[in-house]
Amino acid sequence: MVLHRYVALAALVLCACAAEVMRAPTELIPYAGAARVHTLSAPVEFKLDSGYSRSLVEGTEFQEVGVVREGRVLKPLNATLTVEGAHIHEAYAVVHTDRLVGFYLPVEKSFSPLSRPVSLSLQERKNR
Repeated sequence: MVLHRYVALAALVLCACAAEVMRAPTELIPYAGAARVHTLSAPVEFKLDSGYSRSLVEGTEFQEVGVVREGRVLKPLNATLTVEGAHIHEAYAVVHTDRLVGFYLPVEKSFSPLSRPVSLSLQERKNR
């Protein structure tokens, strides 16, 4: 009887674990020139494929750091962006035609897709 409780508890713990973040190796090609900075002009909320939700507030600034096969890579400057599953990963936004299509994970050097891309209202910041 006690053994059945431990088996049931172990099964519950295993089911409660979050899924691993989907990712594939990719090559970041860094920009050689002056990096452009963009500002998010409207807040955005989205749901990660792992089930976790994220939001970015209006005024979040991103610096273009390079490009991967899937789009432009934008590093957040005044915010922290992470993707979460079984682990939490630092993330940069990957944007294609003004849509957030996924994330570049700089530590893992990989791309994590977003199955439901979301529109981003980005405005390029003018040089001061």
